[in-house]
Amino acid sequence: MRGTDLNAIERPYDGCGKCLLGVRRLSRVKPATSSPERQRENVLTAAASSVGAHIIGWADDWEVSGATDPVTRPSLGPWLRDEKGPYDGLVAAAVDRHGRNVVDCLNTGYKMRDEKKVLVTYGHDGAWNLDDPADENRFTMEAWGAQMELRAIQRRNRDATVKTRAAGRPKGEPSYGFQYVRKVMGGKIDQVEPHPHASEVLRNVARRILADPDNVTCSSEAARLNRAGELSLFQPHADAW
Repeated sequence: MRGTDLNAIERPYDGCGKCLLGVRRLSRVKPATSSPERQRENVLTAAASSVGAHIIGWADDWEVSGATDPVTRPSLGPWLRDEKGPYDGLVAAAVDRHGRNVVDCLNTGYKMRDEKKVLVTYGHDGAWNLDDPADENRFTMEAWGAQMELRAIQRRNRDATVKTRAAGRPKGEPSYGFQYVRKVMGGKIDQVEPHPHASEVLRNVARRILADPDNVTCSSEAARLNRAGELSLFQPHADAW
């Protein structure tokens, strides 16, 4: 790809038969990460060098777990459900950007095959041919590897959560409306209990929405709390305790 202007590979749908959708996904987006840029470069390179295609748009699912079914992903899902217009296939930086589940990856791959669309990933020579046993096996093995990696990550996270809870040092801050309680200053966290002020804010919001659900919504309540100078950014931490 030396001398190739990658930006020129992005252009609108023109019916040429090689109008591909770029697929990018990342479970956690951090300020220091360069993954979105690397994925973009790999997608553009794969589209141009593997099948001579171009990118008509991006299905960028940031902060989306690989365990999420591609059909339900916020950005990719509407394309797979045929709600976003015509496209000739998908191109991603790797099989695991489609998902970290064998079934999900194969469902996406077979959908492309059955609809005569192109499926491309960086590092694979040409488009995937899932009618070819060798290509189908390789695709399945890469999906299997992604699934095994996800399971290992989940196991490590569960183990870390159990250890930190047992030590009285849960990860992150408590969910809005609650507070950690230490019997000894600077010691381990002994329990979680409702925060006197924040918990009442939540109860009041719930009462207002339930009393008039047609006119009072979560968004309107957040705006009301902002105007009142009240913290209204709810950030629940499912693994906090």
